[in-house]
Amino acid sequence: MPNPLFSTYTQGENRVTSTLLAVLEHVNSRLAEDILEAITDESDLSLVGFDNQVTGTDSVPDAAIRASTALWFETKTSRDAVRREQLDNHLQALDEDPSDLQRLIVLTPDTRVPPEVQAIDDERIVWASFDTLVGSIESVLERDVGSAEASMYVPTEREAFLLRELVRFIYDESLVSGQEERVLVVAARKAWPEYHKYDLYFCQPNRSFKPVSHLAFYKDGEIKTTVPKVTGSIESVTLDEETVRGHPDLSQHQESELLRAVELMRENGSDRYRETEKVLFLEEDVELEQAIRNDKTASDSNRTVAFVQGHRYVSLTTLQENPTYTAELEE
Repeated sequence: MPNPLFSTYTQGENRVTSTLLAVLEHVNSRLAEDILEAITDESDLSLVGFDNQVTGTDSVPDAAIRASTALWFETKTSRDAVRREQLDNHLQALDEDPSDLQRLIVLTPDTRVPPEVQAIDDERIVWASFDTLVGSIESVLERDVGSAEASMYVPTEREAFLLRELVRFIYDESLVSGQEERVLVVAARKAWPEYHKYDLYFCQPNRSFKPVSHLAFYKDGEIKTTVPKVTGSIESVTLDEETVRGHPDLSQHQESELLRAVELMRENGSDRYRETEKVLFLEEDVELEQAIRNDKTASDSNRTVAFVQGHRYVSLTTLQENPTYTAELEE
């Protein structure tokens, strides 16, 4: 029986694991395999069955996915919560599983490998953070028919919706690392001049970003000095006065800001007008001493390549140290 998308489990670990499995079960198996291969560092997984609360000898892992591959999950929703005895019991129970490939995935919000996992000398155990999981999902969501390799499966609109909702659920559960230290850097050929006109950032609806505190603009081979604070967002809204006025997902202040921008778009004949977009609401905050010049080069040559092609994340603390070159943001 398929898992409900948003689990009715009340216990946090079970709710998170059940929601993850429900989404993986409802998307194409190639997408599920791609995501799981990314977090397990495997290259040939074959998935069939999705089960919650699997019972073994002295072991009840949170979930299991079964085929010629057996992936068992032990999920923690708090940091430093992994217990060695529990992992040992899961591995003993896995001894009885007939699958050719066995893995125990320990999925936690920790920022580094828990010592309890490091202490176990068993290739079947794999640690993954929710940051890694979100990153693998975002990589899948960035695929499109025109750019994806022939071997890659591009998610359908329905599958993309499910994956975005899973990412949003993970954010809402506060399972990713601190947004207070993260800056979203966007390729800003169009966004930089738009920011000066409207004090907002626009992009395609439902575009998936990690939680961030600030936004930075990359244009003309440099990160610009203005780094506004992100105060809110709306995932999808049609940019016309009728839609914006009284929109239930906008605060009064956001409605006023967006309405002003929409009226300017109409007056200026902007191609954004009446388009459906995602909007980030911004507030002046950080001003760098100098623009940060890009010195990123290709791995196989000295050819300069763009620091940002779609978007990426950097540390706010490092950014505020006013580096001269982007290489200093990657150290």
